[in-house]
This record gives sequence, C-alpha cells and structure tokens, in this order.
Amino acid sequence: MTVPVDTNDPRWQLMERVSSSPILEKSARLRAFLKFVCEMELTGRRLEINEQQIGIGVFGRPPAYSPGEDSIVRSQARLLRQRLEEYFRTTGKFEPVRITIPKGSYVPLFEPNPELAVQKPAADGDGIPVISPIAETGASQAPWRLLAALGAGVLILICSWTLLRRGHASAEDPYARFWNTIFDPQRGQVIVPADSTLILIEEITGEQVTLENYLNRDYLAKPSQTTGLSTSDLAGSNYTSMADLNLVARLVRIPDVKQMKAEIRYARDLSISEAKEKNLVLIGGPRANPWVELFASRMNFYVDFDWKRHKNSVVNKHPQAGEETLFVEDATAQNNEVYGLIAFQPSLDGEGNALLVAGTSSPATQTAADFLLSDRGFKDYLSKIKRPDGSIPHFELLLQAKNLRGNAPQSNIIASRIDP
Repeated sequence: MTVPVDTNDPRWQLMERVSSSPILEKSARLRAFLKFVCEMELTGRRLEINEQQIGIGVFGRPPAYSPGEDSIVRSQARLLRQRLEEYFRTTGKFEPVRITIPKGSYVPLFEPNPELAVQKPAADGDGIPVISPIAETGASQAPWRLLAALGAGVLILICSWTLLRRGHASAEDPYARFWNTIFDPQRGQVIVPADSTLILIEEITGEQVTLENYLNRDYLAKPSQTTGLSTSDLAGSNYTSMADLNLVARLVRIPDVKQMKAEIRYARDLSISEAKEKNLVLIGGPRANPWVELFASRMNFYVDFDWKRHKNSVVNKHPQAGEETLFVEDATAQNNEVYGLIAFQPSLDGEGNALLVAGTSSPATQTAADFLLSDRGFKDYLSKIKRPDGSIPHFELLLQAKNLRGNAPQSNIIASRIDP
C-alpha cells in the first residue's frame, strides 16, 4: 500500500510554491516531473526514482520503453534543474530550504539555503530586523570584532575571486571561447566523420540515402542485389575521407580547449539519443553524413547534390543582395571553384551547440577545415561578430576557393549569416 504524502510537510509545501511560481506555471510537464520525484522521495520510495519510472509515470511512456532510445527524461531533467536554479536565485531567494536535483541522479535533495543568513536578517514577530544588544565593555566586544574582521576578510576574498573570474571570462580570446563552447565540459561531445561508403552505394543505386534509410539499414539491400556483395560486406565497410580524418586529428589537438572529452564516432554508429543530448561536430554533407539532415531546416546554406547533372553545390535558401541562389562546383573545369561551409548551430535539444563542417568536394571540406583551424581570417571573423559580453552567436559561413590539383590553399568568405 502506497503511503500518501503529508501535505503539511514543509518540504512538500516548498515544492508547491515552486510549482505555482511563474518560472514553472507554464510548463505542465516540468511541474509533473518535480511533483513526481518529490512525492516519491517524501513517501519513502527513493529507490524507485529512476529514468524508467519517470518516463512511465510522468511522460506516459509504455512500461517496455527504452530510455536509451528515448531521451525525454534526461532532456526534461536538465530543464528542470535550470528552472529550480532560477527560482532559488530570484523568486525563492529567501526560502530557508532549497530543492536541487544533482546531475547524474533524479532524486531531489532538500538542503538549507546557505545564503539565507547573509541575504535576510533575522526579524521579530512584527517583521522588524532584530539587532542583538552587545555590552559596551572592551572584553565583551573583542570576540565580535574578531568575527567581524574575519567575515570582512572572507567577503573580500570572495569578491576578489568573483572579479578575477569575471575579468578572465570577459578577456578570454573569442577563438578560445568558441572552442570551449563546442567542447563544453558540462556536456558530452561527439565528433562524427562522414561515412564515405554511402557515396559508393548511392552511385550504384542512383538514389540518395536519407537519414531514415540510414538508421534502419534499408540502403544496404539494393547494392547487394546489384553487385553481388552481401549486406554484411557493405555493412562492414567503414570508409571515410582523408580530409575528414585530418580534421578529426587536428580537432583533438586544439590548444585553446580547456578540457577535451570528445568521443569519435563513426556516423553509422551514432544513436539518436546521442545526437540529441550531446554537442556534435558533424563532418561532411548529407550525402556522406545523413545526420546533417537534422539541422537542414534551421540553416540557410546547405550542401546538396544534383542527381541529373551529377554536380555538388551549396544551396542559398534566402539570398541577400548580390548573392547567388546556388553555388555549383564544376569538377570538370580546370582550377575549378570549390565551396566550403562552416555552421555553428544550437544543439538538437537546445542546451548546447553543434559544429558542421562540409564542402562540395574533399578539397572543399579541407578548405573549410583549414580556415577553421589555421587561418587568421576565422579568428578575425569571431572578433567581429562576438557579442558585448564576449559570447559567440550562432552563424553560418560560406567559403570559396580555387581547386589546384586537389588542393585549395586560398579561401575567401563570400557569404555569412549571424543569428541575432
């Protein structure tokens, strides 16, 4: 028999105040999430608080659902943690107890407010601050003076540390700040090079492999029928380009990154849950890296392939004055022009960031990588677009270069988009 929660429990009443506050009043799912875990905790069912039970009890998932494939609980837990932090920083600033949900757990903690004594003086029954009388003798004042001096010293140290941190953050080089936003130690990061096997399969079948086909492995059936290769032969063919591998090798050696925790995942091995929950670095266009499709709707520039003319291009969805609607690479022309794309976008769950690096050909991808990692132009670009607080807005950057026998040493920015 389930024990009902005691509605007179101050902790339950605190949960109700948080739920009814403006910070949560418009989010029914987060309110239900908070109520569910608090009720479990306050009725002695802490051991039952887990991702599976929250998914079933709060979000209506079936009992057999797989949390590994459905990240609803994890993504909503991050939002709830942010809202709780906001509540106790603003509306609930003077609450004697705080609710927190530590990362890596869904069990709520009810902890004393460590700042209450500093932020709110004690008051008498009429709400008037109380000042304790202190004797005027030198002997009785000495301990208080010592405590006051120690308190002032601690306050000075705290203020100095805060100012130093703020000064360091504001003075951080935009280039370093950009990379530390991508490789954020608070989130996982996955670098995903292209699956070049797809290009071969598409050439054999004459059909593009969509992300849906890629995930369910349907794309492996047709070429096996045409070429005589078995499905397992194709499934075991894990090829990627040297341009992609070169970029991966350079990414993991970036000196400006404070803490690198990135994993390298072959495109075929990436899961939907990872794509949603982690910062991604996607290399290649949609032909060889179908995961790029997840960002297509929010981007202005998009690497595409013309199946009729068999030419790669970059589509400009909303051309500005003087811009082309289509930037086509003509691989048959001598010293042809190639186009590289760098896109810094919000992550799929909106809580992190993603970096997309692509090109109309392997030399074009190499051009984008060179500009991103070694060209002074990118550092200058970041310095120009950074916000007053030093943060970097999301952007898209289109580059043009001459392909000289498989190399594109010089590149120029021909178009860009910056989020407000």
